[in-house]
Amino acid sequence: MYLDPDDLVTSSLIAFLIAIIVFVFSIKVFRLLFPDGNVADKGVSSHVWIEKPAYIISDPNACILCETLTHGSKVRYCDHCGIFVDLGCIKKANKLICCKILSTNRSPKLFTHHWNKSLLVDIVCCVCLSDDDTDNILGNFFQCIWCQRFSHENCVTKFEKQCDFGIYSKYIIPPFCVKTNNRFKHISKQSIDKVIHPGWENWTPLIIFANKKSGNNDGALIISHFRRLLNPIQVYDIIDCPPEKSLVWLKKSQLECVYVLVAGGDGTVAGVLNGIHKLNLKIDPAVGIIPLGTGNDLSRILGWGTSYTNTDCSAIVDSLENVSIIKLDRWKVNIFSNVLKKIKIVNTITMYNYLGIGLDAQITLNFHRTRKSPLYLFNSTLFNKIIYVGCGTQQVLEHQCKGLPDMIELYMDDAKITLPDIESIVVVNIESWGAGVNLWQLAANDGNDFGSQFIDDGLLEVLGIRSSMHIAQLKMGIAEPIRIGQASKIRVKLLQKLPVQIDGEPWLQPRGEIVLQRSNQATVLKLSTII
Repeated sequence: MYLDPDDLVTSSLIAFLIAIIVFVFSIKVFRLLFPDGNVADKGVSSHVWIEKPAYIISDPNACILCETLTHGSKVRYCDHCGIFVDLGCIKKANKLICCKILSTNRSPKLFTHHWNKSLLVDIVCCVCLSDDDTDNILGNFFQCIWCQRFSHENCVTKFEKQCDFGIYSKYIIPPFCVKTNNRFKHISKQSIDKVIHPGWENWTPLIIFANKKSGNNDGALIISHFRRLLNPIQVYDIIDCPPEKSLVWLKKSQLECVYVLVAGGDGTVAGVLNGIHKLNLKIDPAVGIIPLGTGNDLSRILGWGTSYTNTDCSAIVDSLENVSIIKLDRWKVNIFSNVLKKIKIVNTITMYNYLGIGLDAQITLNFHRTRKSPLYLFNSTLFNKIIYVGCGTQQVLEHQCKGLPDMIELYMDDAKITLPDIESIVVVNIESWGAGVNLWQLAANDGNDFGSQFIDDGLLEVLGIRSSMHIAQLKMGIAEPIRIGQASKIRVKLLQKLPVQIDGEPWLQPRGEIVLQRSNQATVLKLSTII
């Protein structure tokens, strides 16, 4: 029987197409029948190689692949899963060793430990409870990168396979709870659609925002350390991932309790609080602070301390057992200008801590100008404080804001206030100003019958400062500020260009009006013991 060659080609193509259709259909059916199988690990993350962070002090370090002892800059470290390799083994490690997965379709029952070789010393096996590692000069321990437990290589098979995420499980977002809006193997934080509750009791997912430039490289170290402790999708560099963009998934997640820790200064904290407010969530996350700034006034009154001193972020997570959720008044500051005899709003700023007009704002403005100078070579909290003192000393000689009462008009709850001889007006919402000075409390014995200060009472406290020397005396606690009063609405008319600052961010404001009114409240975490 003769077969036409063209018919053979046609029938072959048809058979090939049918085979492809059957293959694709079979995969679809398999995924429907076995949705929890390990066939859709979309979140298999690539390693993130960095130089060895400062909190890992051991040196030399052994490569996890070739076990060669390597020093300093020749070592690379993955701050997602914590493995060490030398420069020559990076490509091999990318192929042979899996990093933390960000998202998976596996069920909790099928989520097993992810063991990586550990080169740490003085650790104990979670199975045999022994710290003996004499079998191997480099150590024969393995560590689960999720629950942080250690096990001898021979004991791994004896330990239960399912991972419970360890002592910090209540703060971790498990990969099987992360749902994405794409089908790519490698997902980004922007592709997260929502997070579902794992069903654990007291589950409170923890989100970290850090400014890498804050402190003496402390922001970068905090990001690195928390990526190891948590799911990397929970850790954000605020410069690249502002909260109003990176936390959009919270809108669909319907989570009742979420904690956010912000590593940075007052300006960074205010930025995160504003970003969360813009999301317009039904329940806002509660925000705590890892203080990396110069003043850290909000951190002080919320109990998070004056500065970050820990090198182990585990202590920060442990401190979350001693927090309470409270409210903080959020104030809207409208700035008006008079252009062609028409008054219009030119800017709106949110305030949480304080507003200053005059001398204190001038000192802060000079400080910021110095930090932006090409001659500013050191980024450290101590050096910043020295510069700030120098800017204050400069005003002892210059008195740029002398005669302030002739430059402004103050209205409190629509009543015009006669001002004493001062160089600065400070409007405070919290009990800390200028790196720890409680102005309202300092002036408690001035004879005026004013109420106490609270951060959630809808009232602002207004005080006056006489001079730069007066500021120095206030910081030492040997002088009293001038209490002007309390009000729910503050209006300040600027009769000429003056320095203004809000929460440590200064600028020169042309003549116009500044109006402060409460908009709503932010949700924050108060720590009962300083970490």
